Amino acid sequence: MHPLSLSYIGALLSLLMTDIFAQSLDGVTSRECVYGDCADGRGRLELKTSFGKGFYSGNFRAGIFHGQGRLEIPISSVEKEIYVGEWDQGIRKGRGTHWNGNGKLYIGQWANNKREGQGSYFINMPRWTENQNSEFWLRENTENYTGDFVNDFYHGQGTYRWPDGQKFVGRFFANKKHGKGVFYYATGTIRQQNWEYGKLID
Repeated sequence: MHPLSLSYIGALLSLLMTDIFAQSLDGVTSRECVYGDCADGRGRLELKTSFGKGFYSGNFRAGIFHGQGRLEIPISSVEKEIYVGEWDQGIRKGRGTHWNGNGKLYIGQWANNKREGQGSYFINMPRWTENQNSEFWLRENTENYTGDFVNDFYHGQGTYRWPDGQKFVGRFFANKKHGKGVFYYATGTIRQQNWEYGKLID
């Protein structure tokens, strides 16, 4: 077992209580470094919750998630939330994969703990098995938005695809179609469209 210093515990508690940290850490009742260096190095931190044990495995700096790492937290007796990717002082930044444990998966860029940059957001997934399907396969076979994100919103150029194969390719503003785009129907019909803040103009 790796002894936890008071400064390490303080740093970790600071991380767990920060408002912008979106993972489900409120229910963590105890923490224990079970392998490696969980202060400044690479280690495995066990996180106990009322639903069982979770963990963070990866790089640390000053007792905070920093660098490449994996966080897995049970959110019910059968489901868990997972983030695998890059961290910057406890904040998701860079490229990462987030499964919310409830049908939604995001693979792409992060900044300031939010989806920012290029990414794919997969919706209404009954389950997710890591490494079972490629990102390309998921984009072509599930309901999803793939494109630009700004401050956690679909914003910029993107494609929204439905399970039946229909898709809209065009501009988005704060999660709504906005500007010119092309709608591809499942029948093969293509229609040029113009949208204004989620309302079809022509």
